[in-house]
Formats: sequence, structure tokens, C-alpha cells
Amino acid sequence: MQSAAYYIRMESQAFGSRTGLWEPGRIQVWLIHAALLGVFGIYVPWMKGFGFLDPVLSTAYACMGVLFAAPVAAQAFSNDRPEAAKQALARILVAVIYGECIALGSLACGLATVSLTHGRRLLLPPLDTLGPAILMGVSASLALASAAAWFTLRFSASLARGAMRMIFLALLAAFVLRSQWLPEITWFGTLIALAVAALAIRALLRLYR
Repeated sequence: MQSAAYYIRMESQAFGSRTGLWEPGRIQVWLIHAALLGVFGIYVPWMKGFGFLDPVLSTAYACMGVLFAAPVAAQAFSNDRPEAAKQALARILVAVIYGECIALGSLACGLATVSLTHGRRLLLPPLDTLGPAILMGVSASLALASAAAWFTLRFSASLARGAMRMIFLALLAAFVLRSQWLPEITWFGTLIALAVAALAIRALLRLYR
């Protein structure tokens, strides 16, 4: 029986091969990521200025990983069925790490952009909201990536993508209508996300019994 570290290493390599991140000559993949970072990490913060430090916007940035983790998980599980539960969990973890790298990288670049262009000193949103926001973002990425993985294995990749699209639209509608509530519900949102993740992972593990 292979260790968890083995599966994490194996899934990291497989993720790099699927996306082309580790393959020489796939410059277009890096250009896409650079464009994402340029838009969300430089252009938007530069345009927003001090408004980027608003707790609503910084919380939204901290939760942006869900937009990448869930689709990556659905795509990964649609290629082949993991041979063991540990491999399935490692595949989910890699998807979450990928999503959070984009989200937190964009947030960090955004804060650096605002600090360099509008203050010449380190500027941060309120730390009492930033920490819980990051925690909610990681929890939400884990929840949706786990749910996408279960949907894909239990039903199909197309159904998983459809379910994720509906969830994303619901989250977008909630953000548009009640965005000012976002920094106030971070702890509640984290608990809900962790509960969803636990249920999805439990359902996923039952498929390997």
C-alpha cells in the first residue's frame, strides 16, 4: 500500500502533465497564468487604488480559489478513476493547492501593487478580516473540489461541471446582491464549507469500500 506522500507526488506530476505546466515548450500555458496575474494582481488593484483594501474586495479575492479548484478537480477525475482513496484525496488536494496559489498570489500581487503605487509602504486590509477570509477561501475550495470529485465519480464529468456552474452562478448572485455581508460571514461560511467538504469526502470514500 502506497503512502499519502507518494500519491501527492504522483498527482502533482500528473497535474503538471495535464495542464502543460511542467512540459517544455508550453509557453502559452504560462502566458495564460501571467495574464490572469496581470489582470487580477496588477491592473484591477491599480485601478481600484485604496479601494482594493476594502474588506469586501479583499475577501472576494481570498475566496477566488474556488473558481479554479473545482473545475480542475472535475477535469482530473474525468480522465481516470483513482485506484485508491488516498490517490483520490491527493488529487483533490492538488486541485485545492492550485486554486489557492492563484487566489493568494493574485491577492499578494494586488496588495503589493497598491502599496507601491499609492503609498510607497506596505498597505494591508484589516487583518481581523483578512485571516478569516483566507480560511474561508481555503475551506470553500476544499468543499467544491471534493463535491466536484464525488459528482464526477458517482455520475459524470458533465454533470459535475453543470453542478459547479449552478453553484458559481448562485455565489455570483449572492455576491452582487449582498456583497457587503461577505466579511461578516467568514466564520459562518468557513463552518458551512468544512461541513460540505466533510460530507463530500465521506461520500467519496464510500465509493472505495
